[in-house]
Amino acid sequence: MSTEPEQTQDDFQKELIELFGQEAQEWLVQIHAALVELESLPDSDRHTQLIDAVVRGITSLGGSAATVSLPDVERATFALLPFIDTIKDRTTATKQDFSTVREHFRTVIASVKVATGITLDIDPLPEAAPVPEPMLDFLPLLNALHQLQDEQAAQGGMSRSLIPQALQRLEHEARIGAGQITAAKFQELLLTIQHTDAQYLGSLRQDLPGIALQLSRLRAGGLAVLTSDAGFDAALQMIASLQEIAKQTNATPLVTFLTGLQNFLTLVVQRRIDIAAQRLQSVETRILAVASMVEEWIADGQKEFDMMSRLAPST
Repeated sequence: MSTEPEQTQDDFQKELIELFGQEAQEWLVQIHAALVELESLPDSDRHTQLIDAVVRGITSLGGSAATVSLPDVERATFALLPFIDTIKDRTTATKQDFSTVREHFRTVIASVKVATGITLDIDPLPEAAPVPEPMLDFLPLLNALHQLQDEQAAQGGMSRSLIPQALQRLEHEARIGAGQITAAKFQELLLTIQHTDAQYLGSLRQDLPGIALQLSRLRAGGLAVLTSDAGFDAALQMIASLQEIAKQTNATPLVTFLTGLQNFLTLVVQRRIDIAAQRLQSVETRILAVASMVEEWIADGQKEFDMMSRLAPST
């Protein structure tokens, strides 16, 4: 049986919790209102004022919970502060940051309800309504890509291009009945094309100097070099592989060049034709020039990617 002092202490604690519940409700309402307004992206000054109001409400609520010996409420409340830090800068705060704040604010509300037994006049922050994903109609998108391609041709642009690759994929989708594509999927398609193109071209840029080196060895050592190792067989295999890569990147001039190089080197290797050093030097120079041109193609591919990306609305 509780003694009278114990009963008095229990009653006093109940009164404290009841008072705390009333104050907590006011703070939670204020925090809730401020968070809702913050998600509407107010101007910079108002954003700062609202953040200050939220922090004051959290520290007041947590401090009061500690005073009345409600450790669960205290912990849950102060645990919200680090997440408020993520939305202090309105220029960097993301939807995910606000979503995380909502989630932890619900935990604070739940802890207050459990500790005090009160019914709050507010509901937890609702989940933000999903923003409809921007859609692109195929017909105007294809027309815009064709226009970009025509502008490239009119300006005497590249003889290979990422635009035909994008057109080919989208036209295939249109033929099988697709009428729209999301902006995100379109950007993903462009990223895939640009990344694959850069990878292929990177292989060309890396391997072409090795073929030039083989010709340099032939120029320095003569036909005897052909029987000393299998380096030229490997070079021929590399050229065949690079031809396939060039086809994948829509690099028609490079396919033509590699075909001629393969024929030239095949004649030298198989028929042991003695080629003048000056001519070998000329072929070496041409190979290295093509390797440098590949670097330009990679940069041009990035420019094309940027132009096509602007056809889709930002999300």
